[in-house]
Amino acid sequence: MDSAEAFLAGNAVPDRAAAQMLVALDEIVSNIFAHGAREGEPTVTVALHVAEGRIAGEIVDDGIAFNPLAAAAPDTGLAIEDRPIGGLGLHIVRATMDDIRYDRDHGQNRLRFHKIFALNDSD
Repeated sequence: MDSAEAFLAGNAVPDRAAAQMLVALDEIVSNIFAHGAREGEPTVTVALHVAEGRIAGEIVDDGIAFNPLAAAAPDTGLAIEDRPIGGLGLHIVRATMDDIRYDRDHGQNRLRFHKIFALNDSD
């Protein structure tokens, strides 16, 4: 996370867009390690690219097949004590990213997502 934060700051990504990307990275990678392991820890590769007002992220892992886009959205209308545990992190990722795509190929999950930001955005 420190490397991702430094990369985004070094590429002059506005604070709000950088924070949203960091939350997405944290949620996705945390879920992979918490739920995607078969035996031992999965191998996870994270890549970020910044160009022309867009941050693109890609996370590839060799864990259990899981399409986060197929997961049901949590019922945020329920009282906190009535909500089942889980799903809120993915909900936040889906709500804050401008595009998310998933595919599974050669035993790997690949999640691509991006966030668009204004080039003159100062926050």
